[in-house]
Amino acid sequence: MSAMTGKTTVRGDFGNPTGSGYAVVTVENLESADAAAGAAAMAAFVGGLKTGGFTACNVADTKITITVPQVAAKPGASVSVDDQLVVSFKDGSKAEKPRKLTITGMDPDSALLAEGDAGKRLTDAGKVALAALIDTLFGWTAKAVVLSGKFKTKY
Repeated sequence: MSAMTGKTTVRGDFGNPTGSGYAVVTVENLESADAAAGAAAMAAFVGGLKTGGFTACNVADTKITITVPQVAAKPGASVSVDDQLVVSFKDGSKAEKPRKLTITGMDPDSALLAEGDAGKRLTDAGKVALAALIDTLFGWTAKAVVLSGKFKTKY
């Protein structure tokens, strides 16, 4: 079973370390059917806190985080989470700003990478394969366009 947490940002006139007046109301283990229902319930709850006199802050955005507890064993190889592929992609059917994706644990010797003048980059075949995975993630049909993929090791 997944755990759902609701966080609604509220704002007063001042307070918090930066003095901006922003704070967050957090409710853990929401029992809503899905994220949309959780967001609606959380917004109604915090709105009710304001109208009920529990807070005088104004209500801002609500974020729902769903955590599906899993246990991952080590891969049994020399996989470093510091080896990353930083990808820029977009929905090719729209004129939109590119989106970023960081994939952790990529093998620096992967056949999906090619050495170039500016370091290791995702190959054309790698871009096509990753675009198909992104299409699946978003429920798109042949819309994902991978613009670039740069391999880096973060220390």
